[in-house]
Amino acid sequence: MTKMNTDFKWSGRDDPEDGETAKRWHHIIQDGTKGQGKDGSKDNNDLTLLGFACDIGIARNKGRTGAAQAPNTLRKNLANLAWHGAGRLSDAGNIGMAAGDNALTDDVLHQAQTDLGNRTAQLLNNGSKVLILGGGHETAAGSFYGLHQHCKNTNIGIINLDAHFDIRLVGDNGISSGTPFTQIRDLLTAGNQSFHYMALGITQTGNTRALFDRATDWGVDYMLDTQMTAANMPNILRMIDRFLKKIDVLYLTLDLDVLPHWQMPAVSAPSGRGVDMHIIETIITHIGKTAQAWPLSDVVEFNPSLDNDGRAARTAACLIDTLARAMLG
Repeated sequence: MTKMNTDFKWSGRDDPEDGETAKRWHHIIQDGTKGQGKDGSKDNNDLTLLGFACDIGIARNKGRTGAAQAPNTLRKNLANLAWHGAGRLSDAGNIGMAAGDNALTDDVLHQAQTDLGNRTAQLLNNGSKVLILGGGHETAAGSFYGLHQHCKNTNIGIINLDAHFDIRLVGDNGISSGTPFTQIRDLLTAGNQSFHYMALGITQTGNTRALFDRATDWGVDYMLDTQMTAANMPNILRMIDRFLKKIDVLYLTLDLDVLPHWQMPAVSAPSGRGVDMHIIETIITHIGKTAQAWPLSDVVEFNPSLDNDGRAARTAACLIDTLARAMLG
């Protein structure tokens, strides 16, 4: 079974001599663990952080585990960042695995994804946008389940900034960090809904021909990491804009292994080439200005155990800050 964990305490540097506008994340973020009030009032926030302390999917996908420890490490690195955004932030704590669970069964992982989806839906229903801190990319299935509950009959689109398609078929090895978008497609097609999926930053050497063929068969829009350059930015943004016009609601998922290994070594599968952080930030900022409705994002695959000097955590925190400000407009 899964459990809620609310043990993280936000704290950090204070600069009272600089006045009221000397605000950092730890100054403005509020407790969002209580959910909707007894009087029926909605949460007093515009964007809520929710952690998913789970890397079962990475283990099942034969990757390097450790991402279950990411949410609180990311919070620690966010705490001292200066806040330049608008809106109110809150923290709803972590959903994670209870001690003693058999981490290598489908039932346990599916239950964790379901619990994440239910909590995400609750936060969305309470009027907050949601930014989930994973966890492995199995996070994505739970994230989407929540958005789908919240707006079941809406045309949802997914933009995945990632080196991998993560559309493996669910075979004898079961669901994993490699199957979330297959799980999402199965959910949508069962309800006669369209699967709108765009993957940006795909590495040719990290995805087999079978995955490229499946992406084509499923109508996936994608762009290779070799095409994700500053010189090609106008074409990248036009591709994104065409995609956004087809959908009503956006879910964006950022797998940190899309970055080059020298910018993000602390992931299960570091990218040999990758997409520069500046390109990713430009895309996020553009989407914030153009998306019709963007209530949900997640950031996944950060592994603190592979971050020897903490530099990767700071990089991840900067991208989360960019995401939060873009979602809030």
